[in-house]
Amino acid sequence: YADLLWWETSEPNLEEARQFAEAVLAEHPGKMLAYNCSPSFNWKKKLDDTSIARFQTELAAMGYKFQFITLAGFHSLNLSMFELARAYRLKGMAAYSKLQEREFAAERDFGYEAVKHQQFVGTGYFDMVTQVIAGGNSSTTALAGSTEAEQFRVEDGIVPAEASPDEPSTPSPRAA
Repeated sequence: YADLLWWETSEPNLEEARQFAEAVLAEHPGKMLAYNCSPSFNWKKKLDDTSIARFQTELAAMGYKFQFITLAGFHSLNLSMFELARAYRLKGMAAYSKLQEREFAAERDFGYEAVKHQQFVGTGYFDMVTQVIAGGNSSTTALAGSTEAEQFRVEDGIVPAEASPDEPSTPSPRAA
């Protein structure tokens, strides 16, 4: 028994995906299918822009309900860090400040929440636990009085995500 069948191809190949889907669904109607839109593929070498843009829609029409890129975060993180390191070497803190301004805009416009990194990783929760354990007398909490709490405030022009409407085409990260 399998809840989901994961199909891999050696290149982005809709015909192979179609053959697999048709064979499986003929025997097991309604079976959920998954397809790895692999980062190992050289997408532009195998497909034109129109085909790339339609790829997932066509997979969905075949019954592939779960489509993913196994290493999207790896590639995105490493490229963005490489770009920041290169810009930092050339421009110093101006490069980081530019990245920070992009974060502020993403927070304001789309609900991006990692600007306040201490809050984002749950430091406030652990501060509350510390206060409970210490009977409300802990002097070692992280958020209260921190540089993050002091410098990233609404009056400084950094609007909390909750106060910013998402664009109509952008799903809210808190919806669901």
